Amino acid sequence: MKDNRKLPGRENKSIFRRRASWAVIVSLVLLISAVPSKDIGASQKLADKYKDALQLKPIEFTSYSEDQLPVYAAVIRKQREEGKEDASGTRIDIPAVQYSRYGDDAGKAPQVKTGIGGSPEPVLIWHEETAWIEWTAEIEKRGFYQIEVTYYPIEGKRSTIDRSLKMDRQFPFNEAQRLSFYRFWQDAAEPVRNRKGDDVRPRQIEAPHWETVRLSDNEGKHSEPFRFYLEPGKHTLRMEMIKEPIALSQISLIPPEDPPEYADIKRQYEAKGYSRTENVEIKIQAEQARYKTDPTIRRETNSDPLAEPAAEGNIRLNVIGDYRWRKGGQSIAWSFTVPQSGLYKIGIKAGQWWGDGLPGYRKIELDGRVPFQELAEFAFPYDKHWRIERLGDGEEDYLFFLEEGEHTIRMTVQLGPYREVLQSLMETIRQISDLNRKIILVTGTKPDLNYRYDLDRRIPNLLDDLSAITEQLRFQVNEIQQLSGKNPAIVQSLKMIEDQFERMIRNPDSIPAQLEDMTNSQAQLGNWLLSLKEAPLVVDYLIIASSDTAWPKAMSNVFQRSLSTFQNFLNSFTKDYNSIGDAFAVGEEGEDTVVIDVWVGNGREWAELIKDLADEAFTPETGISVNMNTIPAGQLAVGGVNTLLLAASSGKAPDVAVSVDGLLPVEFAIRDAVVNLNQFADYEEVSQWFLPGALIPFHYNGGDYALPETQDFNILIFRKDILAELNLGIPDTWEDLYQILPILQRNGMNAYVPPVIDPFLYQHGGNFYNEERTESGLSSGEAYRAFKEWTDLYTNYRIPIQADFFNRMRSGEMPIGLAGYQHYVLLSTAAPELAGRWGIAPAPGRKQLNGTVDRSAGGALNAAVIFRQSEHPNEAWQFLKWWMSKETQQRFGQELESLLGVEARWNSANVEAFEELPWPQEDLLTFQEQWRWFKEPPVVLGGYFTNRHLTNAWNRVVMSGMNPRESLEQAVKDINRELKAKQEEYGVHSSHD
Repeated sequence: MKDNRKLPGRENKSIFRRRASWAVIVSLVLLISAVPSKDIGASQKLADKYKDALQLKPIEFTSYSEDQLPVYAAVIRKQREEGKEDASGTRIDIPAVQYSRYGDDAGKAPQVKTGIGGSPEPVLIWHEETAWIEWTAEIEKRGFYQIEVTYYPIEGKRSTIDRSLKMDRQFPFNEAQRLSFYRFWQDAAEPVRNRKGDDVRPRQIEAPHWETVRLSDNEGKHSEPFRFYLEPGKHTLRMEMIKEPIALSQISLIPPEDPPEYADIKRQYEAKGYSRTENVEIKIQAEQARYKTDPTIRRETNSDPLAEPAAEGNIRLNVIGDYRWRKGGQSIAWSFTVPQSGLYKIGIKAGQWWGDGLPGYRKIELDGRVPFQELAEFAFPYDKHWRIERLGDGEEDYLFFLEEGEHTIRMTVQLGPYREVLQSLMETIRQISDLNRKIILVTGTKPDLNYRYDLDRRIPNLLDDLSAITEQLRFQVNEIQQLSGKNPAIVQSLKMIEDQFERMIRNPDSIPAQLEDMTNSQAQLGNWLLSLKEAPLVVDYLIIASSDTAWPKAMSNVFQRSLSTFQNFLNSFTKDYNSIGDAFAVGEEGEDTVVIDVWVGNGREWAELIKDLADEAFTPETGISVNMNTIPAGQLAVGGVNTLLLAASSGKAPDVAVSVDGLLPVEFAIRDAVVNLNQFADYEEVSQWFLPGALIPFHYNGGDYALPETQDFNILIFRKDILAELNLGIPDTWEDLYQILPILQRNGMNAYVPPVIDPFLYQHGGNFYNEERTESGLSSGEAYRAFKEWTDLYTNYRIPIQADFFNRMRSGEMPIGLAGYQHYVLLSTAAPELAGRWGIAPAPGRKQLNGTVDRSAGGALNAAVIFRQSEHPNEAWQFLKWWMSKETQQRFGQELESLLGVEARWNSANVEAFEELPWPQEDLLTFQEQWRWFKEPPVVLGGYFTNRHLTNAWNRVVMSGMNPRESLEQAVKDINRELKAKQEEYGVHSSHD
């Protein structure tokens, strides 16, 4: 069908086919050229319609951002320039229990207890119910002070303890908005070995103890603690709750103490007559750490022949750190004992082969303090090989005086030398984002490349803004070159972006053609920002030795590596790398022991963790052993030949499969390949663990064939700063969203709504199928209204059909949109420049007559099933119940996040387990509201054609301009034909229960 729709911002093509005078054509051209944006038309009419009706929930954008509150480096620099100096005199100690105020009108008073962590003194217990606590201090001498806090990490949700700090009711600088008090972690035990001879990674447990710290940057950008300038008089110190409970013993204001330089320490050694020790060498295997401040830092495996202990063809957890020890502020501590007092040297067998030539940095402390300035930010240069990193200046080894007895050495990730580059990159990204929005306001998102926009005239200070960006990029290039001494990949990338902006300065008329390049450059800079914030380091062992001892050899030679490679090659013929070996010793399993096979459609680390938990809890409790195998996720889906289908067809299916596609259970149930779970007496009780809407896709012909394992769902994600700037609120209904769309589009922006019909269909009261689930339910009036509203989004409201929402959100082109759980995690972890600038809300819905808002919508599910071929269905059901129980899911989620970081946070379908994960409270409330309305469509025989024909119907309307009613009627006919054909093929007629 021919599309004669009038496109927004463009005159209908039929106008130009009319016979008209040249004067009329010229007039039309002039009229069009006067329009600043091409994305108007229907949007303008809607703006007029709703201009007096914008009454949305206001944006709560009260947190300071970096362009409103200066960073610590800028504040301290300015104060130094003003002549402000460190305070002198004695420290001021304030027992934490002597607080002056707390909370607010609804706040809960903090508790006071004794015996916490073995402390006989009364300490303050601060739970999340208390919003803030304030202390008062009397200052006698003006100057800079550092704040020291003695704390104990009491049990919480296993995440870092975060607080913000205000001095005299104001944030002193940007970093004070989030200060971290770390928990302490250690291995629960030494690794055990499985039947294949591989080490099994021990789980991480908390090792809490009282710790005294001085408040400092939690990103590792500053090696010294923060300085706070105070005038004489009374001052208030207020900490505000962000997350996790804590016990506080004492808060102190202390005159700063800077570590001396090594030359001064060396003179002190000589003055005190310290002597060098002889013939002492203490080797600390790095994987045997005393504690770590992040559970993701763990033992790793390295196959180098000289790694200790050597792998010898197996998996040996023989090193620590690696890529997981990369984030600023992460620490590892080791304990050691020296046999005699004297001077020692220290070496570290380390590998630093990340960063493409850039060095990594660590702050090195002995017994809780940096011994001299050179160790505040000690560099580990880039190298492709293992080496002994001697703590020294390159010419001589530093010497350390150690008293006889036990000592602690601690290494913390530092990003200090990159701090100016990081700040400059952050500013550049925001400048590009702001400039991009200004340009789009004139050109629209799809500018006419044949039109001259005169951007340098229509956008104030355009050339100055472009020059500022190029200057920032030039500064970044110079700084990185000085730090690395070479031209790493980031330098080449920055030079290319710099050249791009210089071309824009030389020829402003070329800017519209480079809009997409500008957006890509912003995303690229964001990736480099994340990369520069990472400084991985892997450590094999540490050596504390007398100065007369020789350093051991660290780098293996080509013959040793060749022998190791050949050994691994031979092992590959006999070793099953897909199975996850158990931890039982030979002979420990009896002949009568039941063993079930479980296939996991996830990564090896997921499977290893399930296996570890099963061996630790499930097998001892039930006597059922579990063999675990990993299968690529795509092999547990539907729609084609895959491993699971072939295994079931050949009689070699596992007992249980987890993390399978949500469409698979009913597809296999139709073919009698999976077990009906409601045959088990306690199924109804187990089903109460999940949302009713999450069970719908697994119900077929009176049976229930799976348990939901994880579930995705769409929420509304929005840029707080942009919506607040435009005086727009948070849409609660679809009508609210339609109100703000014209305003966004007039300002060169748009919203994102993924092309799925589920929310519209359910919220209009429609269904995908009739009650018997034998025919399509899309022939109803409710379904037509849903389909019409759905397609109107893309035809009348001009929502983009397809978009990279994550990057468009970062650039500001799409400051609001519907997206799933993974987008939420991605924005939380991979968009540092947006910290504090975005938020979430429940997805928009349709207001009902009773005033409630119906947000019904589906998502995506993974499931767990039992196969009909299983010889142990009852034991398999016991495993499923254990696996999906609140306790196991909560433990798995916590351990997975400890292992892989927040990026891998587990979105369990068990409602209670999901709520126990360490979500920010306001985000959890949003999730809970959206989950109330979770409703997945049923799976029926031949149902996979429904989505296909709905997509075809949508394409006919949106892409070809077909009438929505005609297109939907055609889709219903096609769907019913396919459903009937499948029903006849299998001789099956579904019935509704």
